Amino acid sequence: MSFVAFTGNSDYCFANSLHMSLLAARADKQDLPEPGFLECLTTMPFGKMYLQLDNGGLAFFNSAEMDPDNGLTLAIRALGWSCREQRGGPSHLALTRLREAVKQAPALVGPVDVGYLTYNPSHTYLGGTDHFIMVMAIEDDHVLIHDPWKYPYARLSIPEFMKAWHADKIDYKQGPYTFRAHFQLQEKLTRQEMIQRVLPTIRENLRLELDGPQVYNGVAALRMLAEQLRAPHRPKELQDMLTAFVFPLAGKRSLDAAAFLSEANLPEGARAMEQQALLVGHAQYLGIHKRWPEVAGIIDQLLTSEQQLIEALA
Repeated sequence: MSFVAFTGNSDYCFANSLHMSLLAARADKQDLPEPGFLECLTTMPFGKMYLQLDNGGLAFFNSAEMDPDNGLTLAIRALGWSCREQRGGPSHLALTRLREAVKQAPALVGPVDVGYLTYNPSHTYLGGTDHFIMVMAIEDDHVLIHDPWKYPYARLSIPEFMKAWHADKIDYKQGPYTFRAHFQLQEKLTRQEMIQRVLPTIRENLRLELDGPQVYNGVAALRMLAEQLRAPHRPKELQDMLTAFVFPLAGKRSLDAAAFLSEANLPEGARAMEQQALLVGHAQYLGIHKRWPEVAGIIDQLLTSEQQLIEALA
């Protein structure tokens, strides 16, 4: 079966928001990489993490050493761009800073809490979910937003926006009211140069050894996930999260990572990531049909593939 890239809906909120923000900053359309490449520059498609909580566990297909906020900073630098990154302070000052920034060009805002994005009909079920958006303008009593989840020119009242932007339930945030603006190209780089800037971080994050008791990384994370899925009383929240978010996102990320590693002339790593995309697609079907012990078997195969990826990138 030949490799075919995936085009369609995906939860690439920070990569899509970054892509829009750079276009708004007059990036050359011919030179600006596609969102899938930007996602790989954040290094988020590489790695696995499992969090052991009091009421169960949560799984993520990204390294425990990286989060979207730090990933964005890494990607912007790898692209040869700079921006003004601001966060914290009292709410009125944060809003004033953002209002002034978007007079020049749209700003990349996030993380925000989806639970307060009331233009999204599912917002009441998504409280505490992190997200990234592009703010186009602040007008009178509302904010105008390009939300890459599928809501162009969405409107949100300022009080609702401020609650979302405070992101009090988003654990990884470095402070409330985070945004990036005033994007500027500092050096024109080739795609190969961009790749080489992030490969050391990808390798380091893949090799990171965390084996609990709360945070597990890489192979240890997959081992914990398989163990949970074989348990007779597996957490429903974990099951729902895997099929609604983790597996679909992992499939898309794995395919983009395969293309990225192929471009980096790392064919064995590319094959490992393509195999992971196939496996999570299979796991998605089994999970929807509640065949969780079989999903655990797929996770065992992912564990082997993850070891192959680490060896291929060593």
